[in-house]
Amino acid sequence: MKRHRESVPLDRKASVPQVARKELLLYVEDDQDNWEVAELRLAKNYDLLHASNDEEACRIIRERWQEIDVVLMDIELRGSELNGVELTELLRGNRLPDRAWLPAYARDLPALSKPIVFVTAHGTRYTSVQLMLSGANRVITKPVNFPDLHKAISELLSERTSY
Repeated sequence: MKRHRESVPLDRKASVPQVARKELLLYVEDDQDNWEVAELRLAKNYDLLHASNDEEACRIIRERWQEIDVVLMDIELRGSELNGVELTELLRGNRLPDRAWLPAYARDLPALSKPIVFVTAHGTRYTSVQLMLSGANRVITKPVNFPDLHKAISELLSERTSY
């Protein structure tokens, strides 16, 4: 006797679960050890991109600015022409009057309205007011307290989606 396979109507087939997209963070960090620790602590909750200097950051921003949800920015970027404060000012459009001094790779970047969080050991070199005026949304000092960083990112992302 031949068995017939039961057909399931299309609307009753098991649906394929959709994997929620993780938020994409760009971490601009020149110290490899700091990057590796952050990667270990953040990769479970976020997709990560890493730029070790200003030129890499500009390339990634130019290529993926629409996908990036949050930028984590170190202030001191050894081997870079721009430090994190200058790069943040540039991304926010705060250095518009004279761009002639900029390296070629830093010119004509798209304006970035996504949250920027300074993650830095140089928080005492700048006041919180100076850092916020440069375009930052938050400042987290090193050594990083990762629960505080997760909280700051979550708050910034919820603020972004609440309006």
